[in-house]
Amino acid sequence: MNITFKQLSVFVSIVRYGSMTLAADSIFMTKGAVSQTLAELESQLGVRLFDRQHARLIINHEGKKLLPVADELLARMQGVEQLFDEKSHDTQLNLGCTKTIGSYVLPNMLTAFEKSYGWLPRSIIANTQDISSMLNSFEIDVALLEGPTTEQNLICEPWMEDEMVIVVGKTHPLAKKKQVSYEALKQEKWILRERGSSSRAFFDNQLALHLNNPPVTLSLNAFDAILACVRNNLGITFISSRMFAQPFYKGHFVQLETEHRFLRKFTLCYHKSKFISPTLHSWNAFSQLWARQLTFSV
Repeated sequence: MNITFKQLSVFVSIVRYGSMTLAADSIFMTKGAVSQTLAELESQLGVRLFDRQHARLIINHEGKKLLPVADELLARMQGVEQLFDEKSHDTQLNLGCTKTIGSYVLPNMLTAFEKSYGWLPRSIIANTQDISSMLNSFEIDVALLEGPTTEQNLICEPWMEDEMVIVVGKTHPLAKKKQVSYEALKQEKWILRERGSSSRAFFDNQLALHLNNPPVTLSLNAFDAILACVRNNLGITFISSRMFAQPFYKGHFVQLETEHRFLRKFTLCYHKSKFISPTLHSWNAFSQLWARQLTFSV
């Protein structure tokens, strides 16, 4: 058996993009060459690695067995190439972030990382459900999530503390109250993130329990849209205090106080079978140190 790195690269690219056309574009090969390379790999292994569903290729059980090994071998080869090329920067780190972190924490974090290391990871921002799926398919190497995940294949390390707060527009009737009762909040219309997001899950599992699971008037996947609706008094919301602290939101909203605080943990997550390359180790170590320094400076 003579499996090549080209074959493994093609295999991993197809997993990430779900089609030969997109995989071919990503690795600068023709679709025909990608198809032939995959056929050669499957022939050498004696198994099918994907289930064919029309134009899409869905990784099967045999493919899932190969994926962690292929990912590790490619990472090790990139490490060897970098070891003997002092001018190169390893930019082959794919980072996933949930939306609160990606929008309101990541920019400052990347600024500090680039200053220390001279390069930036490729970053994807999506909701928790999508990011977890990307980790499971090795589309991304590591993720910063707004809380733990129930995915058994993922390792999640505590990273940073966050507080969720109730926010209303500055002209809302509740804005003048020093503290708001849960009984009063039961009467309000709620505008929240979509299901599948950590913010919505935290609301459902924490605050909603004090409100007898109130109906949600609007579910939106963009914070700007949520806050625009809240500013126009279409409802109230439950968001990270980090977002509310942004200077361009001050003066338009009021944070409501309740008898309880709602704290959660941001986590750093990666697949349990993921090879921890020197690059990934550096990112993880930097992330934990940056979070600790940020906590001490507050």
